[in-house]
Amino acid sequence: MNQLPPPEPPFPQYPEYMNGRLKKVDMTARVMHMKTGIKTKQWYPNWTPKERWAAQQALNNVLDVLDEYHY
Repeated sequence: MNQLPPPEPPFPQYPEYMNGRLKKVDMTARVMHMKTGIKTKQWYPNWTPKERWAAQQALNNVLDVLDEYHY
């Protein structure tokens, strides 16, 4: 039985592209980057302190869910 060669990556200009798998450490780093951006007002500079607090709480919940995974 002949095996087909692996398909070409859909985004060859992005060598870091993978097959849809995501590591816990990468996702955690991304969420922490988002939290920092919200705190320093790089993200959504027009938000009120109440909106920033709500976004931080939502991202804290995301981090809690990520902690439930092994890797």
